Amino acid sequence: MAPRTETAGEKTAETFKPEIVVLYCQHCVVQDADLTIAMKATSRFRAKLVMMPCTGKIEPSHLLKILAHGADGIQVLGCPYQQCHRLDGNLRAEKRIEYTRQLLHQIRMGPERLGMERGLDFSGLQLMLLAERRADAVKPLGPNPMKGERE
Repeated sequence: MAPRTETAGEKTAETFKPEIVVLYCQHCVVQDADLTIAMKATSRFRAKLVMMPCTGKIEPSHLLKILAHGADGIQVLGCPYQQCHRLDGNLRAEKRIEYTRQLLHQIRMGPERLGMERGLDFSGLQLMLLAERRADAVKPLGPNPMKGERE
């Protein structure tokens, strides 16, 4: 039997480079963080960094739309408990993320595609390390099944 070769649209575990979208609160990252250098620091996954005024602005529909547009995973970074600059935005975000993870579980896409971390003064390198953790969680799931529909 001949070994199976990769066809267009398929990715093997060795060639799959997860695309991770990092949504982060503007108050969580160090002001002078060099995000462009951090983004070039990896070849194992691709990351798109998106600054938000507050993670409390995240809606489940936004998260699902990001996945529908082909992202393999989403990492959200919000303020620590009781330190949100918008009072309770981080708590709203956490509830919405948990709800969306339940939806991903129900449709068998894997709740591991979405996660949230909390903290302050993240550097560009720390953002990429968190994105890498999300990529590592997504890699066993394989590419986003909705990605093929868009290509």
